[in-house]
Amino acid sequence: MKAFKFLHRWLGVIAALFIFLFAVSGIVLNHRSFFSSIDINRSYLPGAHRYQNWNLSAVKSATSISQDSLLIYGNIGIWLTDSLMQDYTPYYTGIRRGADNRRTASIAKTPSGNILAGTMSGLYLLKNHHWYPLKLPVKEKRITGITVTGNKIWITTRSHLVMLREEKSGFSSVEVPLPHPADFKRETSLFRALWVIHSGKILGLPGKLLVDLMGLVMITLSISGIIWFVAPDIMKALKKRVTARKRMARINRFSLKWHNKLGIWTLAFLIILTVTGMFLRPPLLIPIIRSTFPAVKYTILDHPNPWYDKLRDIQFDRHTKAFILSTSQGFYFAEPSFTDSLRRIPHQPPISVMGINVFEQPADGVFITGSFSGIHRWVPSAMQVHDFITGMPVTPARGMANPFGSIPVAGYLNLGDEKGEFLFDYNAGIVSLSKGIPAPAMPEYVKKKSPMPLWNLALEVHTGRFYSFIFGRYHILFIPLAGLMILTILVSGGFLWWKGWRRKKKNCQPVNN
Repeated sequence: MKAFKFLHRWLGVIAALFIFLFAVSGIVLNHRSFFSSIDINRSYLPGAHRYQNWNLSAVKSATSISQDSLLIYGNIGIWLTDSLMQDYTPYYTGIRRGADNRRTASIAKTPSGNILAGTMSGLYLLKNHHWYPLKLPVKEKRITGITVTGNKIWITTRSHLVMLREEKSGFSSVEVPLPHPADFKRETSLFRALWVIHSGKILGLPGKLLVDLMGLVMITLSISGIIWFVAPDIMKALKKRVTARKRMARINRFSLKWHNKLGIWTLAFLIILTVTGMFLRPPLLIPIIRSTFPAVKYTILDHPNPWYDKLRDIQFDRHTKAFILSTSQGFYFAEPSFTDSLRRIPHQPPISVMGINVFEQPADGVFITGSFSGIHRWVPSAMQVHDFITGMPVTPARGMANPFGSIPVAGYLNLGDEKGEFLFDYNAGIVSLSKGIPAPAMPEYVKKKSPMPLWNLALEVHTGRFYSFIFGRYHILFIPLAGLMILTILVSGGFLWWKGWRRKKKNCQPVNN
């Protein structure tokens, strides 16, 4: 009993602030669209979260819109720059307010000269320096990829494929149903299952609201625990002020009562949330990354759309005359009619579980793929994968690759032999791959006009990356250690309540004479 009291008391005090931040950030993460217009000035944040040298996925790529003009895009939104990337002008007028809404996955130019941008907040058409939203026949707003074939534009969201047809009067659009993959099994990855359980998404909106409620419970437990910890000292200091001392005693009794009630009523839920959260970040993520099991019926894991929340990008392979879909489960060939089952491509480049960031076709049948697992040159028809930097052949990836490689690639840009080829490392920023051509600097005014979305700050806090300024490279251990600490607090608290309940029940039993 003494050991459990010691652990519950002192670990609770040590972890209270972190638990509070876990809960608040989790609620924000569960409602991205609601908080998408709120930004945080990066100058208020630790240095690791400020832009330097185009790092932190600031840039994904760029699209040429004229001989001397580029639209550079990524987490910074969309900026107009010259062909040498020296001068920059913000170019997101018309896109929904908020840095999160302006995050851009792809910009494409149609044969007629129209410019389309796929962003977190939807698909936009550029007219007279203003972006106008285009209505799509699906509810999802987030665009993950755009590719153009003739007068047709193919758009992927996280779950759907949409075809736009360019006509004289504008654009017409239709959803293109994607057939099951040839190797389809009603199963899900353990990572995804743990993620939807942790977020509550497994039960849809009711599940998310339940997890939000658990977040509020965690906040209440943290505050009431701190009150219980400091109340004796406060009452001792108020010894001569009888009224104030009695008021503090009432507050303490009320806090302790609801601390115990809420804690025991929600103990099982809080343990589930803690355990699932521990496995969503390395190092505990790595051993489960390739694990799968049958989808749970009547939940979002058994969605009727086999591609629900799985589509990441799209390209049309000009060599094989087939589409290639990048998904969370790998790359698939699709016939132009999209009537036959999609075929999994046998020899694939490694892609991090964090997602694909580069998917370009510099020549017919040749692709450049990039993610946090590195950057590769891929020829699907010849079943060849080579490391883009070293030129060495790469062993085919089995399932998802290790979430982190030697180069965490966030973007890639090739402006030609005379203007340079550049790689965007998530941590180090822009790196020139062309001898004699320096990488363009990131101007201060671009940094100042590129705040951090509140949602992304919540993600950094919730995943423990935010604390790198305290723990340095060991911040990767923060989540499992914090999880063990919270589990100890919950289990010890449950045991103490149980012992107290048994003692109370025993004392209330009638005495037989």
